[in-house]
Amino acid sequence: MTSQTANSVGFNTLYQEHHEWLVRWIARRTYNRDNAQDIAQDTFIRLLSKPAVYHEIRSPRAWLTKVAGNLVTDDIRRKILEENYVAYLESMPETAYFSPEEQFQLLKLLEQIDSLLSSLRSIEKKAFLMVRLDGLSYKEVASQLGVSLSSIEKYIAKAMFECYTLTYSDLE
Repeated sequence: MTSQTANSVGFNTLYQEHHEWLVRWIARRTYNRDNAQDIAQDTFIRLLSKPAVYHEIRSPRAWLTKVAGNLVTDDIRRKILEENYVAYLESMPETAYFSPEEQFQLLKLLEQIDSLLSSLRSIEKKAFLMVRLDGLSYKEVASQLGVSLSSIEKYIAKAMFECYTLTYSDLE
């Protein structure tokens, strides 16, 4: 038996033994069986993209729930972002509407920004957004968050570095 055949057999066994259980696990958390099916498929696709990984997994259900849980979180975050975006569009005057193409591009950009900021700690993200979106000074942010000015400077520097790194890492 070749290693590729062995990998295929191992993956198929793992899929057959855990797929329905994983769908039920996700459905209990999302209250949506159709969405649970999609997330379960995405979970197994992640595993399939790393064939060496599933031979090393000691506890398949723990690994699957970790990956699926992350995908559920990403899905919830995306839905909240979409809902907020739609609410924003509905609050705009009709003359200011974006074309469907512009709406799609803007939503994708918002998803990228959210993904980028998700690597930051909560306080770093909050400080960055307060400075960049609310236009508050570092001193005002420090006062509102109850931390030192030097902490805010570090948080903003870290956020800016993350933005720069993720934006320009593909150019190298």
